[in-house]
Amino acid sequence: MKKWEVKARLFVILRREDAEGPPCRNKGVLRFAQDDGSEDHDFVSFVHARRVAALSWPLYLGGLSVVIGSSLVMAFTSNAFLGWGAALAIFVALWFMTASFLAFHAMFDSSDLLRGTWLPQLFAAPPKRWVQITTSLDQTRLPLESLFPDAEGRVIDVYDPRSTTEPALARARRDVATQSGSRISDVGDGWAELVLIMLSAHEIRDPKERDRLFHEVARALAPEGRVVLVEHLRDLAAVLAFGPGAWHFFPRKTWLEHFASSRFVIQHEFPITPFVRVFELKV
Repeated sequence: MKKWEVKARLFVILRREDAEGPPCRNKGVLRFAQDDGSEDHDFVSFVHARRVAALSWPLYLGGLSVVIGSSLVMAFTSNAFLGWGAALAIFVALWFMTASFLAFHAMFDSSDLLRGTWLPQLFAAPPKRWVQITTSLDQTRLPLESLFPDAEGRVIDVYDPRSTTEPALARARRDVATQSGSRISDVGDGWAELVLIMLSAHEIRDPKERDRLFHEVARALAPEGRVVLVEHLRDLAAVLAFGPGAWHFFPRKTWLEHFASSRFVIQHEFPITPFVRVFELKV
């Protein structure tokens, strides 16, 4: 009997109706394909998951401490109530430690998210000028230089140590080279045909500052340009994977309010894994 090695691959298939037809929204389609080497998916690599988890080491250390402490309680207590409470604490700690790590793997290692192969499919013709808004970490940047090799681009780093409250990001930035200080306000009016905001807008904690960012993006966007916002949402999937950490993200309603304030309209919206949402916007 022949043995077949089949690798399951998740593809986000962007489906559009005819330009003259009714508006539509992209939908994620789960497809399984035989491994023919045509795509670079690696479902056994945990490189990015390990990096992100390492940046959040205090949380994992806290979870491990809960497991050890609760195990000692179970070993030495004769109180049934304390024993059941300790067992529940162990279950919750192990759940979030495992679920968060697997979510990191699903997002950054096994999906197309960081490869960016889904992005050119949003455009009938490649953009000639792009702006990427990031915090300069590997997980908040796409290889736009290779995706659009003939285009001119600018990278904007929105990290501000005075207002960014995420400790993991502050730890990560110690190993990131100092940026040039370029701002979206430095981009000329109507210059960009694509503005990509990659998993970085939620790091701007002040809602007024986020609103200011979207207004500046609208100013810098070309008349037929597109904004692509890639974000985590505070939803059921995030809560199940990250627990209280999901409150670092914002609900979909918050982003819709920012879009309305800057007069953006959602052209398409689709998920890349249950933990990442993509919004394609136009003015």
